[in-house]
Amino acid sequence: MDRNLGTTGYVMIPRALLLKAFDEHHEASGDMEAFLRILTYVNYAEAVVRRVNTNVVCARGESVISYSHWAEILGWSLGRTRRYFMRLVAEGNIEQVKGDCASHIRIPGYDVWTGKSQTGKKGDSAVEESFGQFWNEYHETTRMARQNRESALREWKKLSQNERKQALEHIDEYFFHLRDTKFCRQAAKYLADKLFQDEYDN
Repeated sequence: MDRNLGTTGYVMIPRALLLKAFDEHHEASGDMEAFLRILTYVNYAEAVVRRVNTNVVCARGESVISYSHWAEILGWSLGRTRRYFMRLVAEGNIEQVKGDCASHIRIPGYDVWTGKSQTGKKGDSAVEESFGQFWNEYHETTRMARQNRESALREWKKLSQNERKQALEHIDEYFFHLRDTKFCRQAAKYLADKLFQDEYDN
């Protein structure tokens, strides 16, 4: 799909209305409608999904819906659905997310498709990039569940450049000085309470 389609403005359509339209026309009439259905069904916000005894972190713009379920959503055969997804991957319109879930996909530029980036301020991409670095570092260090990403991002945007630098650099120190790791805060709380500014006795 041509991402330039998102440069001529947006029409806000409730998801419920799209789902109603899909219910009334069970089969997607072609590739464009099929992609619209995929955009509608992927995650709008991060969620943790249970798949085969494993918790899968499914971020905004991602999905772990099985191909058989996608076939039902598109109203197509399983074979046609698989071929369509393979074509989308080859064309770069979706990406397969590495991990234990074979059907875990991501839509690159999801925010462009949904119009979110059009309302952002200049420099938002840099903020998102720095936040992504913090988000990954925080959870790799603390091993906490990746929850409430949007709340954490809101808190990140409130911080000054210096505070963001401190928040990233002091993750190890914060985690090391916890008396019990079960009291480790989620990333959003770590940022909101500015726990990265805590002082410790050596």
